[in-house]
Amino acid sequence: MGNFLKFGLIGLGVCLVLFVVAAVVFMAVFDPNDYKERISRAVRDETGRTLTFDGDIGVSFFPGLAVTLGGLSLSNADGFGPEPMVSVRSARVSVRLLPLLMGKVRFGQLELDGPVLNLGRDAQGRANWDDLVGGKSGEPDKAGGGTSFDLDVAGVAVTGGELTWDDRKADVRFVVGSLDVTTGAISKGGLFPVRLSMHFDCRHPDVRGTVTMEGQSSLDLTERQYGHMNMRAAIRAEGASVPGGKLDGTLSFQSLALDFNKETAQVTGFECSAYGATLLADGTIRGLTDGLEAASADVTLQQADLRAVLGALGAVVPETGDAKALTGVGGTARVRFKPGRLSVEDVELSVDGTRIVGRGAVERGGAWPRFSAHLDVGDLDMDRYLPPEHAANGSGSGVQAKSGMLDDTVLPGRVLRRLDFGLDAKVAGLTFGGAHFSNVAVSAKGADGLVTVDSLAAEAYGGTLRLTGTVDARQGLPVAAVRTEAVHLDVAGLARDVTGKSEYAGIADCNSSLQARGERLRDLLGTLGGEFSFKLSDGVFPGVDLIGLARSTHSARDRQGTVEGAGTGSTRFGSIEGTGTIRDGVVTNKDLEVKAPGLRAEGHGVVSLVNRQIDYMVRAKLVPTGVGQGGKASKDLIGVMVPIHVTGTLDKPHYWVSVREYVKALGGVVVDTVGTVLGGVKSVVKGVGSALERSSGEGGTESAGPGRKKFLGIF
Repeated sequence: MGNFLKFGLIGLGVCLVLFVVAAVVFMAVFDPNDYKERISRAVRDETGRTLTFDGDIGVSFFPGLAVTLGGLSLSNADGFGPEPMVSVRSARVSVRLLPLLMGKVRFGQLELDGPVLNLGRDAQGRANWDDLVGGKSGEPDKAGGGTSFDLDVAGVAVTGGELTWDDRKADVRFVVGSLDVTTGAISKGGLFPVRLSMHFDCRHPDVRGTVTMEGQSSLDLTERQYGHMNMRAAIRAEGASVPGGKLDGTLSFQSLALDFNKETAQVTGFECSAYGATLLADGTIRGLTDGLEAASADVTLQQADLRAVLGALGAVVPETGDAKALTGVGGTARVRFKPGRLSVEDVELSVDGTRIVGRGAVERGGAWPRFSAHLDVGDLDMDRYLPPEHAANGSGSGVQAKSGMLDDTVLPGRVLRRLDFGLDAKVAGLTFGGAHFSNVAVSAKGADGLVTVDSLAAEAYGGTLRLTGTVDARQGLPVAAVRTEAVHLDVAGLARDVTGKSEYAGIADCNSSLQARGERLRDLLGTLGGEFSFKLSDGVFPGVDLIGLARSTHSARDRQGTVEGAGTGSTRFGSIEGTGTIRDGVVTNKDLEVKAPGLRAEGHGVVSLVNRQIDYMVRAKLVPTGVGQGGKASKDLIGVMVPIHVTGTLDKPHYWVSVREYVKALGGVVVDTVGTVLGGVKSVVKGVGSALERSSGEGGTESAGPGRKKFLGIF
């Protein structure tokens, strides 16, 4: 046994000596530079390209077999310019001797200095590498068959690398420069550290910056599987095409697995931070090289100040009533994509403390994509997000603002004809225009120019609101039809929240069925038509004291002129009710009935919604109010009608009585004229005032024919 070991060692030593002698002899007689021309000719014959050696080829045997290139370049394809497609200033690759003697290839450090890669496409979409790979290859070997090659490299070091991509078809050109890459030992399926840094410069679009990255990777060339672990990258960019002009962001993930045999990618622990926002995701992608087939991800947006994010992106920051609105936005969602459809499920958002859950989808449709959404919202204050009021207080500025709003387009027909959507939403609490609503529910849909609100319901101020309607833009101008119903609304609470004043009171019930045509608000108001009914119970009407005005009129019966309402009083009533019609934006009411303590009244007249003017008459009469509320003056007025005119505008009504008309009423003449005071209303709808006049002429008495309705036999 000892002799065998001794002779074995001697034999091994002899082999090593012979190998060293052979290597010395080989290096003495063999010059690889003698073969450069032969190699270049073979490349030219095979590819049509020119392979140029810019330096000597060196071979060494210690500490391993190594080949060193002084410089190398491969010419570009025809039509892609004179620059080489591939070039390198120097390169060195070595093979470890001991594994080689055992029949295995184990590379040492692979070093590349100044590698340059010029890639591109021409205007027809032909790439400058197509002639080298034969164009598009056939189906890859999904089973991973073929000759197995176990990659084993001690490491890679790339310094001063450069990559140019010139896409003339897409008009995109960018350059990656100062590319430095270092890795640890690379073996099949094993993790190795990676560090990378580079800068980039793109002309179309205009963007430039730097990227640094480090982490761990793995390669399996046989199975076409690539993995990356604990990767972190930092990106800095600037330029006209960068949102906001500047980007300073980070990107990281725990793992990224690419399988090109299965055409899949899977990422976990993805985190991207930029512009003051952080996005987290875990997801999968199917379809890497032959087109995206499907993708899904669980996405989380960490709480962020959306106003700051929009500002950093260079986008318009919305002007909101609350300066702190949109400063706390975040949530989670599950995103699903397949060609033609993007869906968002299990949405749970928090917007400034408001919880929003639901789902939605966007699908490929006709002129525009089809949208669908199902939402469940907590308490939402819309006034925080609406633009703040800019109009100053006062009638002049108020009328001016409303006049400007009349020209706003509220029903754009072109947009309505393209809409394709479905919406179901619930809101637990909603504040809008100062008014508060609860249990709001809406169901709406739109397609082919027809928008339908199947139901919009809400609870508000002790009552309920309901609305249904359609907007039909299928032919010509949009036609809107709406039916509304309000039941037992507390007017005092509504008025207090909307106006900030506590002047109004009462319980309101009303119904309406309306229709209008047009795109602008002015046109819609000008064509508005339909009918309505209303009733107010047990309330207070501000702006006029009807009883006080009647008393003042009686006191002034011996003089001429008018008696004006103070505008600061109010009238307490038991009920106010009536019905009416609307035609071409003019509201007509003929049967107003007012029942109040000590007062009975009826009224009729018109209101123009376009210019907001009023031409109305209230015929008021004092009646007994009960023991302790009467008096001599009151008894004198019982049974006497006081004709009260209401003119002016909806924003500032004017209450007044003509003493002459009152004197006529004392003499038994029925004063019942509307339309003789405001030419503004009468010019809108000619004859409205005269149509309502029911007097028998100058100094005559009112006809008591069957068409005349008496109010409790008094008027």
